[in-house]
Amino acid sequence: MWGEVSAYDPRGERFILKNPAIMAMKIPDIGAERVVEDPVHGSIPTTGTEHALIQLPLFTRLHRVRQNSTAHLTFPGALTSRFGHVLGSMFIGSKIAAQVLRKMRRDDFDVLFPTLDARVDAELLIKAVRLACLFHDAGHGPFSHASEGVMASVISGEEKAEARSLLGENPPIHEYFSYKLMQTDGVRAVLEPRLAEAAASLVADKPPFKIARDNEAGFAAFRKMVSGQTDADRADYLARDALMSGMPYGRIDYDRIMLNMAVVPDTQGRYELAIHHRALGAVEHMLGARFYMYRLLYRHHKVIATDDLAARSIERMISDGVLDRNWFHWTSFERGLGIDDYIVGRMADKWSRGHDGYENYRGLWDRRYLPVSLLKRPADYLEFARRAREFTKRDMGDDTIVGKIMEFQALPDANKIMRAALSSLGEPWQGAYMMIKFGGGAPYRPPVSPDSIWLYTSDGGMRLRELTGQSARASSINEEWMGYPSVYFSCIVPGLKRGEVTPAMKKELTEAAVQAIFS
Repeated sequence: MWGEVSAYDPRGERFILKNPAIMAMKIPDIGAERVVEDPVHGSIPTTGTEHALIQLPLFTRLHRVRQNSTAHLTFPGALTSRFGHVLGSMFIGSKIAAQVLRKMRRDDFDVLFPTLDARVDAELLIKAVRLACLFHDAGHGPFSHASEGVMASVISGEEKAEARSLLGENPPIHEYFSYKLMQTDGVRAVLEPRLAEAAASLVADKPPFKIARDNEAGFAAFRKMVSGQTDADRADYLARDALMSGMPYGRIDYDRIMLNMAVVPDTQGRYELAIHHRALGAVEHMLGARFYMYRLLYRHHKVIATDDLAARSIERMISDGVLDRNWFHWTSFERGLGIDDYIVGRMADKWSRGHDGYENYRGLWDRRYLPVSLLKRPADYLEFARRAREFTKRDMGDDTIVGKIMEFQALPDANKIMRAALSSLGEPWQGAYMMIKFGGGAPYRPPVSPDSIWLYTSDGGMRLRELTGQSARASSINEEWMGYPSVYFSCIVPGLKRGEVTPAMKKELTEAAVQAIFS
């Protein structure tokens, strides 16, 4: 039978049951010794081990790495740090793990974790999930995702091979760095070895540790609490970013989702982290919240432009010898290096001393010189597509137009061609340059995704069903997202304030971009 929960006590890390007699697993007290006060979740309990970890330079550094890179230049309140986010993720991950274990029958536990003892290892699993959530973003570099490219360029061939072996092809480098930081001497000195290996096994997709190999099904299911479609990471960043940015769209009923989570088997005996069908409305709301947060905050045209500007500024300072590329390696993060404001400070200093080229990045410390967005709204993209068709005299579909833009962007001399097109306009476009970025696809794309959202029902036997087969709303969100423009054009005009660029001037820039790309 599956139990029902009526309340949750966060300080004691325990659930209060409507009918305690049906509980199969005893949920231990994690031994919280201290409390961190958080604006999103209130009091977050931490163990002595966790408290010792967050004193280390690798975590203290996260206070000075912004969760949303340069979004604060558009949304002034979006100044949350990676530190607050990983603590919040740890808090939610702990609740998920405790809830799932509380619902789990002893025989299911034995199938999932054949070498673990249900009577004593529930505590190990909860603590491992907590630590995996705590570390999952510790490997982010300055400006978060904006420095991912530099981080990928600094690792050795051996490290690239290791990253692929742990995380699959095209691994996110910050996830590999998070894993490596878990293996450092400072962390290992704090963690008991068995707990350290269990936690690391929830960060890596293909962990090398015996505890994960011997309990593969269980770790695969629990890994989705840390990195999955309804994981602790998403639950925290949606709530945190909505609160701090002033956006109301990310507020979700995650408690209902979490309280209906369970690890259940399908008819073939394969286990999945699933959500009871009764929480379908909350899951649909979560997907909708993600869509609006991405559309209106994370992929706001100005945020895309300033993040791209930050990434370009990093590459420029590295090429000029102002920054050492190795400063973006995980070993530097271990020492507390790699923070946002250091880069902006060095850049502003170079500009103030008259060094050539740094005028282009002035918008990062002087909002009057932010990049000028050309494709801000769907109507702008439709006009761009219309001009592309007129210029080429071809009735190209939207996918073809986006493909042509991507082909142009991949050309070795794309920047040179675009600069020439802009310079041909005369003053004030001499020295101007265009930035082109592409957004991602739908936030949830089953069934090709390995982390599909599964719903379960217990009426007439346990059954698992993929979300979009049960929810027209989830499918419509994906369709709407895929139809939303995913190409972003912005322009930097050295010495020209953003407010001085008129609609007529923007039209000139758009026309020059069309001719450069489609000639």
